[in-house]
Amino acid sequence: MDFHSFTFQAPKDWHQLRLDAYDSNAGIIVTKNHDSIYYDYGPYSNSLEQLSAPIITRKDMNELLKVNPDIDTTEFIIINANETQEDFIQSKVTYKKIDGYKAKILEPKQAGKGITGIYIDSLKTGSLGKIRFNLYGTNLKKESQTELLKAIQTLRFTKKRSN
Repeated sequence: MDFHSFTFQAPKDWHQLRLDAYDSNAGIIVTKNHDSIYYDYGPYSNSLEQLSAPIITRKDMNELLKVNPDIDTTEFIIINANETQEDFIQSKVTYKKIDGYKAKILEPKQAGKGITGIYIDSLKTGSLGKIRFNLYGTNLKKESQTELLKAIQTLRFTKKRSN
């Protein structure tokens, strides 16, 4: 599939839907299983962080409430002593070079639950700052997950030639 800024090999039955993005090359790919895979090549690409809420032990939460009883804890993930942050992360993260760039690769620990994808923090610097990239799906069916992980290995980024 050719997206002008980047290419990769994908199953023939994947279809691209372009989004009307002002400052990036962004869109959605629909797989034959009707899974959605999102991509964003631009300055504001999501870094695919898995936890947005702070994790705190029950003991630490009790201490915090003693010091600040009015604190809003609705966004906190409270864990017991025998749990760790790792228990709440659905995808394993590895780092490797893809087309010469350091990439964060995510793969669910259990098929169908979590993020499958890639994030690259800096492809180049543009007028809006660092150009980042992501390509990912959430809770993909096993076949789509496998196909996306294969496609990620074939990613190639367009390099502008200087005159």
